[in-house]
Amino acid sequence: MKKSFSLLELIFAIVVLGIIASFAIPKYMDTKDSAIISTIKRDILTVSTSIQSYYLINQKLNKISDAVTLHSNHWIIEDKKITFKDNNKDCLILELKNDTTGVYLNQIIIKNSGRICEKLSQSGVISKKTSLY
Repeated sequence: MKKSFSLLELIFAIVVLGIIASFAIPKYMDTKDSAIISTIKRDILTVSTSIQSYYLINQKLNKISDAVTLHSNHWIIEDKKITFKDNNKDCLILELKNDTTGVYLNQIIIKNSGRICEKLSQSGVISKKTSLY
């Protein structure tokens, strides 16, 4: 009775596992990117809605953090600006602006700053201004 595998059987098993991995790993990476993009799009909508609601109720907004709280692993939150970085480059900026036309939320996407930003742009996220009233 045989108690171990032959070298040929082990090589065959490794080749089969390699073939399976060559299909599974890219699919896993696409799934991970899709989840991140979905989360970012949800965060953009949440920030926009929260800031508009806060401004309508209080008629002022000194700091974005007064109106919204985001997870600091994905976002860098400053007084009037929220930034998402992809590969340590600015990818998406949500900035509170005030000019002669009024107060608005400026959304800027920088398409060439990484894989996530390119996919965000392809999924319909664009640079735009949103009035707070």
